[in-house]
Amino acid sequence: MMKHSVSKRKDLIIIKIEEPVFDIRHADSFYEAIDHILDSKADKNIIIDFSLVKAIDSSGISSMLLAHRKANQSELLTIFVSLCQQIKDILKLSGLDKQLYIFTSLNEVMTLIEASRNKKACSKKSRPHKTTSQNGTAESDLEVIPSPIINDDDHIIDETAAIESHSENESGGTKKRGRPKKSLSGSLNGSRAKK
Repeated sequence: MMKHSVSKRKDLIIIKIEEPVFDIRHADSFYEAIDHILDSKADKNIIIDFSLVKAIDSSGISSMLLAHRKANQSELLTIFVSLCQQIKDILKLSGLDKQLYIFTSLNEVMTLIEASRNKKACSKKSRPHKTTSQNGTAESDLEVIPSPIINDDDHIIDETAAIESHSENESGGTKKRGRPKKSLSGSLNGSRAKK
């Protein structure tokens, strides 16, 4: 059985692993803790605090990866914080450091969440404000620039046709595009001459 504590903080559930070594002995109880949180339909992202863990084995790494995948299937995040250098090195060596969400501390995660909330709040305030015009249609604060309407389509078509006929007269007819074709006999003679 793995010693751990579970706490809630705003939109997060924090699991603190209270074992010095996270290995095969703790894998099953770790899976159960993750499953219990995801099955509770709390819709909260999970932070796993490794501040007390000093060593890990391959089943511990597999447990981290499984927690990440299960949370993703539920459209949630699993964030790992306070990893010791040994765990960071193993994750870097296996390339999992780019796949998992790893932060130095719980405070760093909380700061980023607050910053993201503030950014969302500011973007909602700065969206264009819709007003109703005199004729009852909705208008935004953005200035509407009228585009010119061209009614004389025949004039444009006549000019295009005149330009095309002028270029054909100068070149002496229409030209075909692409590489000139070689005759079959000429290419055979050329290849014999090289031998």
